[in-house]
Amino acid sequence: MKNILYSFLFFLFFNSNFLFAIEIIINEEDWPCKVHHLEAPKQSDYWPGKNISLDSKWKDDPEVKELVDYITNHANSIDYGKKAVDEFSKKFDNKKIKEEKFNLVFSGIFQEMSLYLSLAKHGVFQFITRIQLLEKELIKQNLKDKKLEKRSIGRSKKGWVLEIADDSEEEAEFQCNRMDFLERKAKTLTNQLITNL
Repeated sequence: MKNILYSFLFFLFFNSNFLFAIEIIINEEDWPCKVHHLEAPKQSDYWPGKNISLDSKWKDDPEVKELVDYITNHANSIDYGKKAVDEFSKKFDNKKIKEEKFNLVFSGIFQEMSLYLSLAKHGVFQFITRIQLLEKELIKQNLKDKKLEKRSIGRSKKGWVLEIADDSEEEAEFQCNRMDFLERKAKTLTNQLITNL
């Protein structure tokens, strides 16, 4: 019974953290990535003039879902995605049907890539929080400008704290690059849809 309770509590904690991750508020001066990534993406960023309902209907169409899952998958390159869109486009001679399918595909691309962007943003948020906590720890222990004696492991406490900061900064840089890539992938795949219409 305890295991079930603990599992349920972990599930609640994980999901609440995930939901809050999407609603992150970060000051611009603390943000190490491109400033526009602070804002949630809009349809017009990817397909100007396009205004469709961003719902889960794309998941109800097996062909569309298969395509979206494939082209947004981390394991598949942008070029593979473009080729898959081209092949998918060849299935439809009727322009109206093709446009309806492409609207669903775009909805899927936009939603999936927005989710991945929010996860990367959360990674940067964790970096910012970690750095702020480490700075507070240094100030609290009066270590910011003070050299400490070496410990038996051959490293000062300040050195250990700064090492964590360096690791965090490296992770933030990775997540910033990830956001740039995800944005480029979403825009390229959307452009491939437009080209095939």
